[in-house]
Amino acid sequence: MKPADQRGAEAVIEPARHFDRTVLTKRRAPKAYRHPTLDAVLRDGRTRDEGNLLVAARAAGVAVPVVYDTDRAAGTILLEPVAGRTLREQLELDAAPVACARLQRLGELVRRLHDHGLTHGDPTTSNVLVPDPADGGGLVVIDFGLGAFSEDAEDRAVDLHLLEEALEATDARAADLVSAFLAGYGVGGRADAALRRLEAIRERGRYR
Repeated sequence: MKPADQRGAEAVIEPARHFDRTVLTKRRAPKAYRHPTLDAVLRDGRTRDEGNLLVAARAAGVAVPVVYDTDRAAGTILLEPVAGRTLREQLELDAAPVACARLQRLGELVRRLHDHGLTHGDPTTSNVLVPDPADGGGLVVIDFGLGAFSEDAEDRAVDLHLLEEALEATDARAADLVSAFLAGYGVGGRADAALRRLEAIRERGRYR
């Protein structure tokens, strides 16, 4: 998983011990700019939702860190540490065919989430880990802090668009990688509505 002591907009991740096991503690720190009551409600809800999303993603067949415990009052989740590079880092080392294979696999995993009524909320290449570079299909999806249980095609399309934007910002092979990702995502079923919404989001971006 991401290195310890990484501070994001909402959470701090630190190593800890839990029943003689090394874990990562993801803690949503209070935000001074929010009203204390609202802040407590938001932290409680996001902690609950992220824990539930991780459990649901694993049940859907997507590799994610194991959730060992949650403390909604404290805004913390205890998670399995996952070793490995981020997908963003790994892609910098990969030849084009291997990189495309990894993105195709990621498309399959995102489709699996969507088919089970889950959205990730921030499916960038920094939120996917590669534990074993020799295993082209071995990806672990992390950080569901912005995710949701959603049946909305717009939410699914936003997941796809965020991944596109991340690749365009970080990899000169973005066009090929996006194509591989969408090939993995596939068509049919609820994917068709998401892909139509994706095209609408792209159009909105072109005409701003």
